[in-house]
Parts: sequence; structure tokens; C-alpha cells
Amino acid sequence: MSKTAHNTAVNSFNSNHSSYDVFRPSFNPILVNPFLVDLGLAEVIGDKFKFKTDKKIVEIACGTGKFTKNLIENGWTTNLTVIEPSSGMLTTFQKNFPQIKNVIQASSYEIPLQDNSVDAVIIAQGFHWFADDESLKEINRILKPGSKLGLIWHFDYCSPSQNSNAEDSKFFNDGSRYFNSFEKIGNNEKLFEKFFANQKWNEEVTKYIYGFDVNVPQYRHGKWRKVLLESKYFKNDTKDSFALYDRLISKEDVWKYWETRSYITDLSDEKKEEIKYKLFSIIDANVNENSYDPNTKLLIKPMVLHAVVVTVNK
Repeated sequence: MSKTAHNTAVNSFNSNHSSYDVFRPSFNPILVNPFLVDLGLAEVIGDKFKFKTDKKIVEIACGTGKFTKNLIENGWTTNLTVIEPSSGMLTTFQKNFPQIKNVIQASSYEIPLQDNSVDAVIIAQGFHWFADDESLKEINRILKPGSKLGLIWHFDYCSPSQNSNAEDSKFFNDGSRYFNSFEKIGNNEKLFEKFFANQKWNEEVTKYIYGFDVNVPQYRHGKWRKVLLESKYFKNDTKDSFALYDRLISKEDVWKYWETRSYITDLSDEKKEEIKYKLFSIIDANVNENSYDPNTKLLIKPMVLHAVVVTVNK
């Protein structure tokens, strides 16, 4: 019997799909377009990108379409299939993108597509939920020989997921005021620790919230990376790319952003109110005049977008 999608993920996203769509960040073309080049889905001609929309893409765990929006804007419609196990997420997705017809409610463990039929598989903000050999075997099955798997996540703090060499990685400045002082030599995890230290309030809030995610798979745990690198279904040719940016956010929206996390959504209302109060206390105790953008007066939240590309082994 095949494995099924993680219950916590499906249940929480069934209930919080609308908030997820509002408060989770989008994916900037400054990294997405080079990511599509690495996947063999685009090429650079002069200073512009040309997208190969004849290539067939499957996006697994499409959610509400935060990443899908980039694919549609780049010209993919008929050659795009999206797969998502949460009915709630698909409700919001179909409201957002009624023009996408190839929408399938399914998981990464049983993909109803033919062998060797897909040019690329993309998973945005989701692979940690199903980072195992069973999923990778199924993704391998539908990919054509020589094609690639692309993974992409936003992250809020350093973790083993960035355990790679800066010299082998690509870095993009998506408007971060700290980019020019960011070193690009050594281990990426250590470098991002220094990057996030630029805003103490965000660092402390993130560490606090991370204390609640011990029972569910998360990007930051780094398990996905070990599984991917050791899998016989994909080559050990991982390419890492990072885009550094500043998210400007109100104190109230800091809570709304974190409330969309599955391990917070799953808690009782009483516990969530307790966490919210503590989160605001942490912010108040750690902000200073450099914590706010001078133009908008909003909090500066350093963030990073991480893209990973590997080649199918077949």
C-alpha cells in the first residue's frame, strides 16, 4: 500500500488556505527565472529570458499557487499540471487560476501520469513534507531521462538545509540592505547565521516559533537534503541558489505570518493566544531604531529564497 500525504499538512492547509495565500511570501523572478534556466525550462538571450513553454511541467504540492503564478506569467498553461493533496488549498488555487485545467488532487506517492512523460518537476515550499525515497521513486518514474527536479523555499533563519559551500552557490540581491556586507565564502549555514543577526527581533521570534515544530517535518530540519543527496533516483549534482531580501511587515502581520505554519494552526485557540502574546513581547524587547524601514515605518524582516536543482538518475 502506498504512503499518503502527511495528515498534519493536509488538515492544517485545509483550514488555513486563505490565510496562507495572503500572508506567505511570493516568489520573485530574480531567482525564479535563473531557477527555470537550471531546470532546462528557459534560456538567456541577451539580457532577457526565453521560456520553453513546450516543455511539460508538473508542480507537486502547488498549494494556493504562490509559485504557479510565475509559471503562468511566463507562458505555461496547457503544458502545466498541478498536483495538491489538500482540498482546501485547491479551492483557493482554482479561484486564483481558473485557466489551469490540469489540476489533480493527489500526493507525491501516487502521481496519475505516465512514465517518462514530464520535462521537469517543481516543488515549492513543500518537499520537506514528503522527503523520502518513495516520493523520489515516483517523481523519477514520471521524469524523462536527463530531466530535472527543482525545489524552492523561503526561509527565516539558518539551518542544516543550507549546509553547502558558498563558492559552489549562486547569490542574488532581491533588495536586501544587507547584501553587500554578506560574505560569499565558506559554509552557507554559517554565513546566513550572520545575515539573520542583522535583525535581533526577527532572530528571537523565529527561534521561539521554531520551538513548536518538533513533531512535524520542516525545511529547516535539513532531512530533505540528506534524503535527496543519498537517493539512488537522483544524481548527486545539487545546485544551490539564494536570493536575499527584506520583507517589510507590521507587528500584527508578524503573528499572522507565523500563524499560517501547520504546527501553529494545529494548536488550540487558547495556546495560539499565548504564543501571540509572547511573540509580541519578544518583538517589543528586541526592536530599536534600526528595526524599522525609515520610509514605511514597518519592521525589517530579513529573509532568503533558496532554490535547489538536481538531475534525475535514469
